[in-house]
Amino acid sequence: MNERRLKQLNIIILMTVFAGFVFIGLFVFVFAPRDQNKLEGNSITDFSEGWILKSYNGGTDKIVSLPDNVEGNTEEVIVLMHKVPDDVNANTAIAFKTEFQNVRVMVGDETVYTNGIMNEQKLMKNAVPCYNIVDIGVGMPGDIITIYLSSGYKKYSGILPEVYCGSKSDIIFDIVNNNSFGLVLAVSLIATSVILSICLLLMKNSEVNKRKSFYAFSFIFATALWSLLSNPIMQILFKNSFGIYMSSMVVLLIMPVLYIMYQRCFALKRRYARMFEIGIYIYAINFLTGVIFQICGVCDFATYMVFTKILIITGLLLLSGIMYLAADAYSDKSIYSNFLMNVLLLFSCLTEFVLSFFGFYRKFDGLVLQAGIYIFLVLMVVNVQKEIVKEVNTKKEEALNSLEEKKEQIVKDINTNLVFRSLNEAIRSLKDDKENSRLIYNTSVYLKNNINTMMDSKPVPFKEELDYIKAYLGMEQRINEGLVVEIEDKVDNFMVPFATIEPLVENAVRNGALKSTGTPHLVLRIYERLDCFAIQIVDNGKGTGPDKKFTGTVSYKEIKKKLKNMCRAGVEVRNKTDKGTVVTVKIPKEGFIIKEEQSELQ
Repeated sequence: MNERRLKQLNIIILMTVFAGFVFIGLFVFVFAPRDQNKLEGNSITDFSEGWILKSYNGGTDKIVSLPDNVEGNTEEVIVLMHKVPDDVNANTAIAFKTEFQNVRVMVGDETVYTNGIMNEQKLMKNAVPCYNIVDIGVGMPGDIITIYLSSGYKKYSGILPEVYCGSKSDIIFDIVNNNSFGLVLAVSLIATSVILSICLLLMKNSEVNKRKSFYAFSFIFATALWSLLSNPIMQILFKNSFGIYMSSMVVLLIMPVLYIMYQRCFALKRRYARMFEIGIYIYAINFLTGVIFQICGVCDFATYMVFTKILIITGLLLLSGIMYLAADAYSDKSIYSNFLMNVLLLFSCLTEFVLSFFGFYRKFDGLVLQAGIYIFLVLMVVNVQKEIVKEVNTKKEEALNSLEEKKEQIVKDINTNLVFRSLNEAIRSLKDDKENSRLIYNTSVYLKNNINTMMDSKPVPFKEELDYIKAYLGMEQRINEGLVVEIEDKVDNFMVPFATIEPLVENAVRNGALKSTGTPHLVLRIYERLDCFAIQIVDNGKGTGPDKKFTGTVSYKEIKKKLKNMCRAGVEVRNKTDKGTVVTVKIPKEGFIIKEEQSELQ
């Protein structure tokens, strides 16, 4: 993607997100409705029977059972009346849920609760969906509770909600109890996205496509935040239903921008990328238009969101088509995985949109969409993590291959011929000094094998490994004159991974024989069994075998792994305190399997 164009898109994203958070802060802390009753906080009873519906049209009043729908026009005031219950006390409250209805509640001649345009709230033409928890403890048995309802939308103007009665604390507990699962899921997703983003930021591997992952985690965070703000518990917690609702709408307007930018990262062809970029501009303009309309009073969020939801569904439909074509064209599993996730999200949105037109679904409003979004977000987290792991593994393989190439180049850069010719010349000049000439010979063999260790990655005949071991032991015997070495090499016609037995012998000398209280003694036996070739290393040290302490450039664990992977060998360790260690490497013959044996500690 053109770097300049990428910067432009990133600037649009950042400006959109920043503006969104600014408006969230304004709606929650500055433009809160004036004098709106605050929600605070299960002996709860159904208080929906026996309500009197007051008629202003010259007709007769009638008794209704809630919930109910009546003929109501836009901004027409509907009046419900009921007697204060006989068991009323200072903590008694009633609770009912409204959508976009303005509410005023009176007990006797006293107004105890207001919510909506009756309070002349700023930047809002109509009330927002919320739970209304109303204290009626000021009343006495026989007083009249009067609820005034009106709406700027004909769809909601005639809805009469269910009413419940009980102590305020019990009502709040019931609301929290019924919505706590969604709250926990939303908070968990927010925490997950934040933690993963921090981990990604701290990753030292700069080659990982962090931009793609950050857009994914940003979308997950925004979606979880939207779900969290849509939870009724948040209205109780922040005591501002207006601000919470407006904030959730702002986040909803931001979400498509982040999502399309994430999907843009998978566009492998310019024509597909261009489509995503157009979508980003459209939804960024949609965000800006929605906020401006709200501020200027042209159209509030409740109305504008109908258009936005249609725009989101249309975008998801087009996006699914583009992703399907891209996945089919490039046979890319990651694109195909994103396509299936997008289809799940589209199905959830469409199902929720269709069900919203049916009255029976009103009490389950948002259930299908929330479930679909939670599943989608979990799959998205898994998918992003798989992508990160895949990229890390790819870079790891590239790094290892590069390291092998560098090792080969380093070996090539060493003038080994000159080094060994010089050593051979030194040996010839010391032909009368057998001890020193032998030391130089052993050193040259040891050096040669160390250089070959950098190059050889396949099993070699054990004879080569044995020459390596003998050269090392010869050097150790010259340096440590008291060291006694016995080698019983009855067989050497089998293969071993290069430089795997020598480190075990070296460890047996350094951490075993040389730390013996008596004469340091090492025995190396190579013999044939019915099922395997065995290499036994015996020292008379303090029983500190490789399973307890290992000295070497390669770990004991890596040596065991290499032996097992390359020739199915097993390593058996037997330690005897103050008596020494026996390490036996068993190389299985064709058709035999070596069982892993536990080390014995005595």
